Amino acid sequence: MVFKKRQMLIVLISLLFASCNESPSCKDFKEGNYNIVSENALSDFAVIRNLDSQIETNEYGDKTYYSIEWISECSFISMFDDTKMVLNDEMRMINSDGGLVVELLEVLDDDCISYQSYVKNFKELSLRKGKFCRIE
Repeated sequence: MVFKKRQMLIVLISLLFASCNESPSCKDFKEGNYNIVSENALSDFAVIRNLDSQIETNEYGDKTYYSIEWISECSFISMFDDTKMVLNDEMRMINSDGGLVVELLEVLDDDCISYQSYVKNFKELSLRKGKFCRIE
């Protein structure tokens, strides 16, 4: 009888730990340090993101600043932040067209998630795909 109770207890504890070890989801990629690997970019970018802003750094150390508004668990709109940098004509045009929509698509593993991004009002013309991979 004691043996059966122990077995039952071990099974319950195992189930409890298994349910706590959930797979990553979009929420796990809302904040952190990432590398962006884009299908149609010539180089990768380093990204630092928190809930309301993002900084991208290219291979030359140039930084681009964005403000972020989350519109769903897996999507956000990013606007070039004119309080932290001078915007060029293209950046001003993208902001006036509603910004860049970034959709987190599929968790690839514990550290990477695929995405697509586009100018809000010009999806067909500006669609880019790639992945964010967490870096420490």
